[in-house]
Amino acid sequence: MRGSYEAFILVKVKDGREFVCALNRQVKNRDSGEKPSLKEQEEYLETMVIWN
Repeated sequence: MRGSYEAFILVKVKDGREFVCALNRQVKNRDSGEKPSLKEQEEYLETMVIWN
């Protein structure tokens, strides 16, 4: 799909553990010049990001 991407990143921690992080770019519904509000950013971090 044009304008989107998916990335997988291998993260190695000092104690030897390894984690795979997946990143997907979401399709934006707004004009390219607009930035999301602080509330929208906080909501995104709470609902769309998996924290381990």
